Amino acid sequence: MRWILIVFAGWLLVQPALAREGRFYVLSDEQYYKPMLANIRTPVNHLRLYRDEAVRFSSSTKPGDHTFWDVAYGGYFPLAGIRFDTAEPENPMRRSGVALFVSGSAHVLLDFDTQSSDVINNDYRLGAGVALRFPGRLGFLSLRYRFFHESSHVGDEFTLSASDFETFRRYNVSYEANELYVAMDRYREAEGLLGFTYVRLYGGTRAMTKEALFEDFRDRDPARALKTADRTELQVGGELLFKGWERPWLFLLPQYFAVAGDGYRRDRYALLDPQKVWSINVAGGIVFGRYFQGDRTVKWLVNYYKGVHPHGQFRTTEIEYMGIDLSISF
Repeated sequence: MRWILIVFAGWLLVQPALAREGRFYVLSDEQYYKPMLANIRTPVNHLRLYRDEAVRFSSSTKPGDHTFWDVAYGGYFPLAGIRFDTAEPENPMRRSGVALFVSGSAHVLLDFDTQSSDVINNDYRLGAGVALRFPGRLGFLSLRYRFFHESSHVGDEFTLSASDFETFRRYNVSYEANELYVAMDRYREAEGLLGFTYVRLYGGTRAMTKEALFEDFRDRDPARALKTADRTELQVGGELLFKGWERPWLFLLPQYFAVAGDGYRRDRYALLDPQKVWSINVAGGIVFGRYFQGDRTVKWLVNYYKGVHPHGQFRTTEIEYMGIDLSISF
C-alpha cells in the first residue's frame, strides 16, 4: 500500500504538465482491466438465484433444496490516471495507461425458504489499487493490483435461530490481502452474427498479509480458531465473446454472446485440517449494451459452480449448484 501512495504523490507533482499534454485525467474508466465475467467475487451489481441444500443450523425444517439469493452491490471506481498515448485508438481495448482506483462491494446471501427469508451471511470488501495496460506491441497485456480488506458477518435472523444449537459458532473472519492479476486479450469487432469478438486469458494470485486465525467469538483460544492452509490462493480463467445484433430490440436482441470459466484454488477453512480446494465457475449467456466502449451493460448469465462456499462464514463447506445471474454495470 505504501508504494501506491508514493506513486500517487508523484502524480500530483507532475499533474500540471501531464494535463497540458492531455495525458492526465480524473474519474474516467479507460478499461485497462475489465471485470472478470466468471469470477464469483467480481465487485459488480448482480442478483444470482440458485437451488442448494440448506446451510447448517438453518431455521427452516423444509426438506430438500432451498432457494438462495446471492446478491452483490459494488464496482471499481477510477480516481485518476495517466494515458501513455494521447491519440484515441481505433480499438477501444487498446487504450494504454495506468490508473488508480478504489473498489468496494457487499455480498449478501439470503435463504428464501426460511421463516423470514433469513440473511445468512454478509461479506464486505474495500480496497484500492492500480490498473495498467502496456503500450505499443505489448498492448495485449494488462494487469491489476489491489490491496483490500474483507470482513464477513453472519446475518441477524440466522444467528438468532442458530444460537439455539450448542455446536453453532461465529467466527471473526476478517483479513487484509494483496492480489495481482495479469491478462492477455484480443478484441476485434466482428461484422456478422456470432462472429468472434473478444478472447481473454488471465491468471492471478491473492496473498493475505499475515497468517490468518479467525477467532471463535465464544472461545478466543487460538486452538479454537478457523485456519487457512497457507496465505496464498491462485486463480486462472478465460472468456470468449461473440457478436450479436447491432442494436437491442425491446431488450430481446443481445449485442454479445459470452462464455467464461474460472478456476480458483481457494481455502477451505477448518479447525484442524484446512485445505486448498479448486473451485470451478462456468458461465454463459447474453450481454446487452456497448460492453467494449465502457457504457452501461446488462448481462444475463447461467452459471455452474462447484467448490468451496464463497461466503466467508461458510468457507468450511463445499457446494455445487446451477444458478441464474443478472448483473448490471454502469
